[in-house]
Amino acid sequence: MSWTYLKAIGSDICDDEAGAVESAQIFAWIVVTVIAIMALGAMMQALGVDVINWVRAQIGI
Repeated sequence: MSWTYLKAIGSDICDDEAGAVESAQIFAWIVVTVIAIMALGAMMQALGVDVINWVRAQIGI
């Protein structure tokens, strides 16, 4: 085994680890985004009901 061969193997391992970290970060951002969208949807739905009830109260329905 030559030094260049071992160095090449070592750089491949480092590249794989960097790719795994990048993939994990992308997955984490996707999860956070989905949770944020779900929270916004629930908030909008709850506020929408309050607004509809307020408008109904104002016009006497």
